[in-house]
Amino acid sequence: MTMMLGLSLAITNVGGGGGAGGGGLPNVASLVGFGDSITAGQVASDAAHQWLNIVSAALGAGTPLNQGIPGTVLQNSNDSGGSPLTNNGRDRYVADLLGANQREMAIIAYGFNDARYTAAPTTFNLAQYAMDYREILTGLIAGGYAANRICIVSPYYITDTGLATGSAGFTGQTRAVFQQFDAAAAALAKEFGVFYADAYAAMLAGGGASLISGDNIHPTDAGHAVIATAVRAATQQSSSVPAGLFTSDDFVDTDGTIITNHTGEKGASWLPQNGYTPATPNGIKNGRMWSPTATGVYRVAADSVGISSANYYVEAVLTRVSVLAGDNVGIIGRAQTSANTLYFARYNDTAGGWQLFKTVAGSSTQLGSTIADTFAAAAQKTLRLTMNGTTISVQVGGATIISVTDSAIASAGRPGCRFGFAQSDTTGIHLESLTAALL
Repeated sequence: MTMMLGLSLAITNVGGGGGAGGGGLPNVASLVGFGDSITAGQVASDAAHQWLNIVSAALGAGTPLNQGIPGTVLQNSNDSGGSPLTNNGRDRYVADLLGANQREMAIIAYGFNDARYTAAPTTFNLAQYAMDYREILTGLIAGGYAANRICIVSPYYITDTGLATGSAGFTGQTRAVFQQFDAAAAALAKEFGVFYADAYAAMLAGGGASLISGDNIHPTDAGHAVIATAVRAATQQSSSVPAGLFTSDDFVDTDGTIITNHTGEKGASWLPQNGYTPATPNGIKNGRMWSPTATGVYRVAADSVGISSANYYVEAVLTRVSVLAGDNVGIIGRAQTSANTLYFARYNDTAGGWQLFKTVAGSSTQLGSTIADTFAAAAQKTLRLTMNGTTISVQVGGATIISVTDSAIASAGRPGCRFGFAQSDTTGIHLESLTAALL
């Protein structure tokens, strides 16, 4: 028997309750849980000790509709046998959560088993989990659930022994990869503006291994109580989707994926920019993009987005994984699809600060002065390149540090990124995320 954990989902049809950023689930008249064996209540001593029932009673919803099925995952990706796993969440959410089974609130707690499955990494992986989760959330909202009546529960805490326990295909995962599924669930909650409960952190802080039963997988009654407390205290996330957004990529993918084989959340498939032919493509590690070459310049693929105006911004969160002398990393905008012509903003380690350039037909010219700044190891900086008519400006941490007038590049082109120094997957400044939106 495959040992997997459950996911629970609570959905409502009406507004009200906790607002964006608010803490604690609102009281509701009815609730549905969606997930695997932990949502189903396996190993709990009785129904009264199952976390979903505890939450439902506390919210005044009475007996919940429990759509947890033991041994299931969320994604419908092909397993090692070449077929999706039975009763996966993506395939059954319409029947189980909509129509006659729709309730006021839905609580989803999938990801534990998805994270544990290691037998088919090229087809069954983090990127597919995020993609199918996104499809479910989109479908639920389109089906009548308000964002403030959906709660995502992170994958549950698991011990090192638990990572080595399970049926064929469900052993051998690393903690680092497992926790990437937690991060993906949190990012999805923010993207859709729904409630989020970090069950992993709550269990780790509330007893860790002592909350797990003798099978090394399922929580004890005490574990269910900790999960229930975390879910009841869930916080509604502020949506991270700005008006006019046309590109978004959090680089959620399997470690080692090359950027040209990766697709982001919105309008973000990637091609090398004209004039750059990196011998080895940029890659993804720990949910960040990095470059093994000094020519890692990529734009969003020309056929993947429609940009209605040349007035937009490109923003990236940069993480300095380690100090790498000579490193320079940044973002590009108005990158033309038929020439090496673009604007770019970057942090230049050699110059010790932030810079703005234009490149026209392969010839680069600095615009404005270098703005001195330190960028320490393990630090993060948010860099934005704003193009509004002939006003081209750079913001770091929300403050404008460079602003010039330049009319050399007037058409919209594409957003993208620019790595100008060879890194490794553990050195230099990596891209945590990239977005682009109309002004």
